[in-house]
Amino acid sequence: MAKWNPLALKLLMWLMGVLIVAGSAFPTWIPFDTWFGITASVAGVAFGAGIMIAGFDPIGNVSWVRAVILYAILQVIYQSFLQISIGRFDFEAFLVAVIVGGMLLWLYPNKAELWMQGKGADMGSGVARSKS
Repeated sequence: MAKWNPLALKLLMWLMGVLIVAGSAFPTWIPFDTWFGITASVAGVAFGAGIMIAGFDPIGNVSWVRAVILYAILQVIYQSFLQISIGRFDFEAFLVAVIVGGMLLWLYPNKAELWMQGKGADMGSGVARSKS
């Protein structure tokens, strides 16, 4: 049974990730969260807590830095879409996303690690490479 644990762990993490993404997609228009058993606000709390914990060692938690940059990009796209589609625009959310995403890209010491290029790139922490 133990030999299947790594695969089961990966599948469980992927399933939960898919459920959270699907449950959080446009909850104001379509109630995906109730359909998939996910509460978008709880997902946001978990995501924020993960970011705060990763903030103790952002270089060692590069995947979390990538996730925040992805969040910033998605926020800019979402706000632009809202402005075009229904004329609603949250300037503060847009501005925070641009500033935080830009600052992370500017401040992160090993920018190549953020892009996951080549065969050697992994989704793990940057600890092994930063200590070399």
